[in-house]
Amino acid sequence: MGIQPIKKANVSEQVYEQLKKQLLNGEWKQGDKIPSENELAEAFNVSRITVRHAIQKLTALGLIETRVGEGSFVREVKPGVYMNAIIPLAYLGENSTLEVLEFRYVVESESVGLAAERATQEDIAELKEILKNMEDVKEDAQLFAEADLRFHFKIAQITRNSLIIETYNILNDILETAMNDIVKRLGFEIGIYYHTKLLEAIEHHDSEHAKKIMKEHVNKTIENYRKERLVE
Repeated sequence: MGIQPIKKANVSEQVYEQLKKQLLNGEWKQGDKIPSENELAEAFNVSRITVRHAIQKLTALGLIETRVGEGSFVREVKPGVYMNAIIPLAYLGENSTLEVLEFRYVVESESVGLAAERATQEDIAELKEILKNMEDVKEDAQLFAEADLRFHFKIAQITRNSLIIETYNILNDILETAMNDIVKRLGFEIGIYYHTKLLEAIEHHDSEHAKKIMKEHVNKTIENYRKERLVE
């Protein structure tokens, strides 16, 4: 365990930062029991109270859970934890991509209807440009994922709904991480196919058809993602 003795200034914060680093570097895995307060206090050369304060802070962030009579354990971090910007995205749990897809199903299947109603010719031109970019970079998974996400962000912007737009801004890093995972596993075909159909529905201001296509798009992605994980 790469714990360093603690200097006297800002002792509690130093303990917290080192424990957080242990977690985020993967030195303690999800589900692992971490050392006891006594063991940590001895390793850090600090009091148990100092260690306890640091553990309480990590518990509040959702990184650790304390079980009565058992000790403290590393939690599987859910996507909601990433609303707190101090938690790096490298710590996403293995089920987080599916949870992001479920979130997208709930939000995007309705927001795309608003986008279809409210899209201007300029909006449609921007979507066409993004779709062309997706075609151009389809052999590069990372660039394709970036373009794919821009397409979905543009749909959010077209709704002209500040809450929808701000939700996407807050969740940007989570969505980006999930999109990279999806593209690496599933490739580009499904994205180009459904984005073309979505663009057609938005261009014709067909709100109901746009919602239908978005539901199909996300459902198909979830289905394929689950199948791909089963063969790992």
